[in-house]
Amino acid sequence: MMSLRFIAAVGLVTAGLAAQDARTVTEPSFPPVCTSLDAQLSAGPTGLPSSSETQYDTSRIQNALDSCASTGQAVELRSSGSNNAFLTAPIRIPPAVTLLVDAGVTVYASRNPRDYDANSSQSCGTIAASGSGCVALINVNRSNGAAIMGYGVIDGRGYLPLLVNGAPSNASWWDLADQANTQKLNQNCPRLLQVNNTNGFTLYKITLMNSPNFHVSLGTDTNFTAWGVKIIAPYDARNTDGIDPGYSSNVTITNSHISDGDDNVAVGGGNPPGAMNISVVNNFFGNGHGASIGSLTQNGVSNVLFDHITIAGEAADTNQNGIRIKSDVSRGGLVQNITYSNFCMRNVRHPIVFDPFYTSGATGNLIPSYQNIVLNNVHATTEGLILIEGHDPSVATTISLSNVQVDNVKSSDITEEYTTYTLGPDPVNFGSLLKGTGVTVVDNVSTSNPPLDCPDSIFAPVMGELIPGPAQIESRQALTLAVQVIPTKEITYRSYLAALQSNPAATLALPRPTGTVTIYDGSSAVGTTTLGDGATTSIPVTIMGAGMHTLTASYSGDANYPAFTFGSYNVSATNHRLPRR
Repeated sequence: MMSLRFIAAVGLVTAGLAAQDARTVTEPSFPPVCTSLDAQLSAGPTGLPSSSETQYDTSRIQNALDSCASTGQAVELRSSGSNNAFLTAPIRIPPAVTLLVDAGVTVYASRNPRDYDANSSQSCGTIAASGSGCVALINVNRSNGAAIMGYGVIDGRGYLPLLVNGAPSNASWWDLADQANTQKLNQNCPRLLQVNNTNGFTLYKITLMNSPNFHVSLGTDTNFTAWGVKIIAPYDARNTDGIDPGYSSNVTITNSHISDGDDNVAVGGGNPPGAMNISVVNNFFGNGHGASIGSLTQNGVSNVLFDHITIAGEAADTNQNGIRIKSDVSRGGLVQNITYSNFCMRNVRHPIVFDPFYTSGATGNLIPSYQNIVLNNVHATTEGLILIEGHDPSVATTISLSNVQVDNVKSSDITEEYTTYTLGPDPVNFGSLLKGTGVTVVDNVSTSNPPLDCPDSIFAPVMGELIPGPAQIESRQALTLAVQVIPTKEITYRSYLAALQSNPAATLALPRPTGTVTIYDGSSAVGTTTLGDGATTSIPVTIMGAGMHTLTASYSGDANYPAFTFGSYNVSATNHRLPRR
């Protein structure tokens, strides 16, 4: 049910490219439900009321997960009447269990730093020389086959003041991160999801928002899939990475929308066996530091594909990156066989960065080496800076460029040295400017093909979900479907804080989409509705005749967002009576 703006499916990437994940990855599905938990809290546009901040659901969620352990089933968190929220301190997901968060439900993270303390020092929520004082909100360790799924939301609430001894403090998690940066120390802020030593973990459709720190962090994991995931945080929320595959292997991240305050995706090779066989394909990146590798590469990174990526930046964000590999002599290693293809970028300050000197003043003998890097069909539609360097004459970066264009680029935008380029067969609009120290250019350009087409509509920060109903219905049975049309970015944290001064109901949200959504059965409209105040809207669908029907949804657009088509749901209508459950 991906937006049709994504023009390829995983496993069906551009001709001539092979997914680097060695698996054949198909769209996940929701497992059967082991236990359903009804929401007991009610939240509005600004979140939970203060009276609910001590009404934890932690124990009943954890007990349900543990009772469902190793069954291959799910613990469902669902709404109940006007109740639509859960509040939790850290939990752990056992093997073969899915946490399933229904549409319209939000799981809120505790704001009490004592809930996250990793040890007796009680350092979570402080600034210190070490940043290891917190456990994550959701912890997955040696939990093969576990998952988090659903059309609901998990909100880390990094923007709200911490609750210390039951009272709001004068700082949020994100404030601590900013203060740590100023003081050259480390913030002790929890990650939203930490996965370690796990085979076959899946994220499917879930929305993860406003993490105090990284949203999704992997350790030594295998066979990880993120499909249709939404990750949203402001660009000035420091260290709120989207998905960091760490030193994992066989990873696919696809059909997802990621906008945050640090790397959208960051592949690292900090620990053995390094990172390898990773596919990041058909994704929308909003704000953030881009499709990154590093900075920890000392155990190697190999066989990574970034393909069909849209990066929609903000002109005001001078930290925005697009394609980036970063490391230095304190943590460097061999990065090889990396492909970046079919990229559209707008308002990206640094569209291409290959930096072996990432940390100023770094010392050591772990030399970064970037070999067999390929850029193909890459188009930055706004001017930006290019940095491509090798470490020294004996460790040059080797890179192939074909059909790569940065609009309005000029020589002063380019920093380069110790790099061997192979250009072609398609043009590179800055090829004639590649003349730095230790630079070698092999010019094999033989065509005059135009740059990759990147229309304005693909940069819009909005997406849609058509939530499937039953796989089979009676031909005379009424059918009601649910749709979501949601923004995929937020306003800046600083703008939110300023707005709070005059408006206690201020939120981080962009304007909600208005207009209509129409459901189509082939080319025939079978239902339409006006979007409501909530994220999820119901649409009654006209009774259909017997046979197989493929339903899609079309959003009309409004003053803020363009029209687009999304979703694909197959339903079989039969003339016989189906058994009632």
